[in-house]
Amino acid sequence: MIQKIKKHLREVIELKTSPREIATGFALGTLLAILPTFGFGILMGLLVILIFKGISKISMIAAFAIWNPLVLIPIAALSYKIGDLILSEAPKYTFRIEIINQVYVYSRRFILGNIIVATIFTIISYFVVYFFVNRYQNKHK
Repeated sequence: MIQKIKKHLREVIELKTSPREIATGFALGTLLAILPTFGFGILMGLLVILIFKGISKISMIAAFAIWNPLVLIPIAALSYKIGDLILSEAPKYTFRIEIINQVYVYSRRFILGNIIVATIFTIISYFVVYFFVNRYQNKHK
């Protein structure tokens, strides 16, 4: 299994595309995979692939494979914690139906934290992928 993953990663790195294109594809895939798109992330990824020509399609798909639902569970918890830290003292709005109050309180904390986490992971993934792909391609020229 690990050998198969290494083989696929090597195929992505050895693409005849630039490190920037590979890193951009992976970073956009990371962003769309981590954001709470409620199942539409892959469709949005396909739309991005159709619209923008300067990104690696394979590296975007690789990002979706890496950021699978099992990996996203701890990220969701981290997102909520960050949102809760930021909004803990925020004024509270109240609705007449209690469940709406709960959904409102929890969802806005999660979404705010998730936007922050997704942005950070996207930026980090771009630079990490760019560094390793650039290094690999220069080494194997």
